[in-house]
Amino acid sequence: MIDEILRADLDAPRKQRHTVARIFHRPVEAHGADVAYGVVRCYFAARKPQILV
Repeated sequence: MIDEILRADLDAPRKQRHTVARIFHRPVEAHGADVAYGVVRCYFAARKPQILV
């Protein structure tokens, strides 16, 4: 799910890209996921450079 969001952000203007906080809230709101913010932040930091390539 996070990878899909990051891929969609590649085409979005800079001001409309998702922040880590927004990415964290999406699975919690949509699916009731029980995940820590720090886990999402670390995953985001690791995957974003990989997806940008």
